[in-house]
Amino acid sequence: MTHLIDLRGIVRTFNAGLDSELTVLHGVDFHIDPGEFVAVIGASGSGKSTLMNIVGMLDRPTAGSYSFDGVNVLESDDDELARYRSENIGFVFQNFNLIGRIDALKNVEMPMMYAGVKVNQRRERAQELLEMVGMADRMGHLPNQLSGGQKQRVAIARALANNPDLILADEPTGALDTATGRMVMDLFHELNQEHGTTIAFITHNPELAAETQRTVMMVDGKIMAAEDETTDVH
Repeated sequence: MTHLIDLRGIVRTFNAGLDSELTVLHGVDFHIDPGEFVAVIGASGSGKSTLMNIVGMLDRPTAGSYSFDGVNVLESDDDELARYRSENIGFVFQNFNLIGRIDALKNVEMPMMYAGVKVNQRRERAQELLEMVGMADRMGHLPNQLSGGQKQRVAIARALANNPDLILADEPTGALDTATGRMVMDLFHELNQEHGTTIAFITHNPELAAETQRTVMMVDGKIMAAEDETTDVH
């Protein structure tokens, strides 16, 4: 089976050639298979967010190769990468990143608008996605009228808008209380198990990481260990 994500020898150096030069990733090999739920865990400064920025095509490596579903994405220019990213990757962030002046429905519609989806089609899909994440009764609410957990569910619906091959979730429970974080994790499990959604989940919480199918540990810009088939509590 071809890896959905296949990174080889990834190096990321900032301020190359300057006194402030800093190498954050040191020859990282990393892959994700279709349908996997993978956790990337590590302390602050371990390089996990830098790695995910490269996976998400928000940054380019200094050296190494990156294949997404068999496509060498590093051969693309920035505009091509932006288009490819929009069509293939959905993002969920710790701080939600919702647009405050528009309601939940329009927030979910936004990626489809940029992708050129017609108004009626994107409205219908946004409604379906909000229903799926349990937000059918909050579609017309602005973000400041929603709780943290509700905002994150809207953000997850938005990430699914263009039916991406991969969801990248960067500390998605970090700003939530324990009970609300549990609800969000349950939703990720549902998406993965019932809909086959491929998810890469960045966290510093080993208990949450242990729920996923595979855990990758990062220390000082290197992958130190990988554990396959961790205990599934769902």
